[in-house]
Amino acid sequence: AAAQSTKKARKEDDDDDGWKGLRASEGKQKAGRGMPGVGAVRWGVCLLAVGCVGLSAPRGGGSRKRVLIIGGTGRIGTAVATRLLQREDVEVRLAGRDRRRGEAAVAEVRGEVLRGDAASFEELDFRDEPKLRRSLRDVDAVVHVAGPFYGQEPSILRACAELEVPTYLDVSDPPEFLEAARAIPTPKTTALLCAGAFPGMSNVLAMEAAQKEEGRRGTVENLRFSYFTSGLGGSGNVNLEITNFGFADVVPRVGPPLTAGADLGVVTFPRPVGERQVWSWPFPEALTVGQALNISGVSVAGMGTAPDLWNVVLRVLVALVPRAWWRSPLFSKGMAKFSEPLVTLTDRFLPETHAMRIDLDFAGGGSNDVATVLQAHDSFRRCVGQSAAEFCLDLMAVPADRGVWLPEERYRDQPARDRVIPNLTSTPGTTFFEIRHSRRGATPT
Repeated sequence: AAAQSTKKARKEDDDDDGWKGLRASEGKQKAGRGMPGVGAVRWGVCLLAVGCVGLSAPRGGGSRKRVLIIGGTGRIGTAVATRLLQREDVEVRLAGRDRRRGEAAVAEVRGEVLRGDAASFEELDFRDEPKLRRSLRDVDAVVHVAGPFYGQEPSILRACAELEVPTYLDVSDPPEFLEAARAIPTPKTTALLCAGAFPGMSNVLAMEAAQKEEGRRGTVENLRFSYFTSGLGGSGNVNLEITNFGFADVVPRVGPPLTAGADLGVVTFPRPVGERQVWSWPFPEALTVGQALNISGVSVAGMGTAPDLWNVVLRVLVALVPRAWWRSPLFSKGMAKFSEPLVTLTDRFLPETHAMRIDLDFAGGGSNDVATVLQAHDSFRRCVGQSAAEFCLDLMAVPADRGVWLPEERYRDQPARDRVIPNLTSTPGTTFFEIRHSRRGATPT
């Protein structure tokens, strides 16, 4: 697998602030968990150290860590597997209910990595608890990407805790799921929730931007997460269901109530995405990261898509359809089934793209600064899967902190962020990453 090569980003010189960024070019570099450009020397040294240490001893002996990917036959699951298998000391089992899809998923992974023999399929319905528990007995880590998480109970995490599986992570986002998961005692398990691209990588990058500058710029006042996706790479139906379910909710945030689907205006993302319309959606990080940073103002999270017609249609539907209908599985899944052929058609003409922007306003000490995180990737589903894989590798390498964590908690300290950010922001397909600051009212380009 080839990764997008990176080059040193320009250094923002305003107030001699020392922000360093990384801009990834269109070229190619060798596959692997590469270090970003020389704008982050300290990150590179830390990454070298972690690479030399490697993973802890596999559970139950053997030379490889065994990772069970629940939802592994989906498009995000295969992206997780492909990234994990860049490591020689890992093997994966792709778990799913459909054997035919499972065989196709294994063939996809084997076609993308040299170590295809380290990937296999396991027929598993995770709702079958006895069978799930049998599958967990010999694994070192579980990656749960079988969404949507709306209406799910954290039964997989509970089983992992009871069977003392060392590592668990998922790409969950509903507040109800997070609350139930965090109540589960895990004395022998390190569990990370919301461990995808957004939420996940976005949480960690927000903490990095905030804590590097708080001493010099004051404290964080306002926090805004903005995301863009175009072309879902075959993961459309599940993502449509997730989006639809979310329209039933009030957006979790620091600040006054806000309903999902509210117009948040136009946001400038990294090229080639550029300016895009964004609407509110109940991503949990607006609340959880806002609380972790103890912001004094408000927080919000939103997203947009392409073509822009979808943004218009969604906002109209949200305005007309009662909120309770979106919470109904019959309605939201039906809408997803109805929309899927149209999405599949438009995806043929749109490049698969992902971008994020995180803005943090600082207050205090006469400061009017804004820190901005910009990141882009050429594939939404690969970015989610690769992020989950990087979190999984980090949890297996440094498993000491048992318990159930959110990304902003697990990576609150600088050494932990130094360990994981270089890997998250240099995965194959990353086209842009930069953290910079500007004066409030100015727009970073």
